[in-house]
Amino acid sequence: MENRITLRHLEAFRAIMVRKSVTGAAEMLEVTQPVVTRLIADLEERIALTLFTRTKGRLVPTPEAALLVKDVEQSLLSIERIANAATNIKSLKMGRLEIAASPNMALSFLPRAINSFTLAHPDAHVSMRMHSSPTVLDMVQRDQCDLGFAMFPARSTKAGNSETLVSAKMVAVVPKAHALATKRTLRPEHFEGERFISMMPLMESRMRIDSLMLSHGVKRHVNCETQTSAAVLQLVEAGVGISIIDPLTACGYTGSGVKFINFEPVIRNDYSIVISQRNSSTLILKPFIDHAKKEILNMVPAHLLIRS
Repeated sequence: MENRITLRHLEAFRAIMVRKSVTGAAEMLEVTQPVVTRLIADLEERIALTLFTRTKGRLVPTPEAALLVKDVEQSLLSIERIANAATNIKSLKMGRLEIAASPNMALSFLPRAINSFTLAHPDAHVSMRMHSSPTVLDMVQRDQCDLGFAMFPARSTKAGNSETLVSAKMVAVVPKAHALATKRTLRPEHFEGERFISMMPLMESRMRIDSLMLSHGVKRHVNCETQTSAAVLQLVEAGVGISIIDPLTACGYTGSGVKFINFEPVIRNDYSIVISQRNSSTLILKPFIDHAKKEILNMVPAHLLIRS
């Protein structure tokens, strides 16, 4: 005889304790009376305890049954909680999502993605932290977040599963009253001698722009450095100089003091997502990623997109 106790055994035992009869237990469980009787006899045999005495066709609880009933109730409640938790998880009601994002992504399409996602799943909770792209990748690798959004080619990292959301062209930005504001396209030679606002040394975009200008023999007057593209825009608007920035930051600009101009040759920006190994469940990750993909494509105009 197998000694394993099943959920059905516990349900039959509780039903008799609640309804005080086999007939009532059978109605409660929506089974026949012989099924209830057989389940109780089987349970008694498996636990080697007499739970009911049989008096004139009735089952009367023994003291052992009275001691056992509380534990059975707790076990059934725990199973019910597990079932409810599973249902909640499936509907994202218990979903908690922790993301880390570079500033240009955190301040552009991600707020819109979070808005559309939480409207669709109102009981989900999203936490977003803003860091540099290298720090975001490090956080994913250390399992300190579920999703990382950063500027890097997806193939360049081994931190989790990565995917490029969008590849797009960097754009030049000048004050609206600047002499170059009338140009339709800017090239390296247009930056000769111009006051230029750069990202901080060792940042990837800074190194790529510096390398390009060097290869064309262009000497700029780098008079200001900063850490974020949003700060670059504010500095350009203030007249500190001109620059080249990522397209997401440009698309998110709502002011009127600067002019964005196409830049050639193309400098490519890859906006990627990387998924931490700590959360392999797609119940909450995939819906959010789908919202993020939709919002970033809605934000970047077609003429700036680089098709694979």
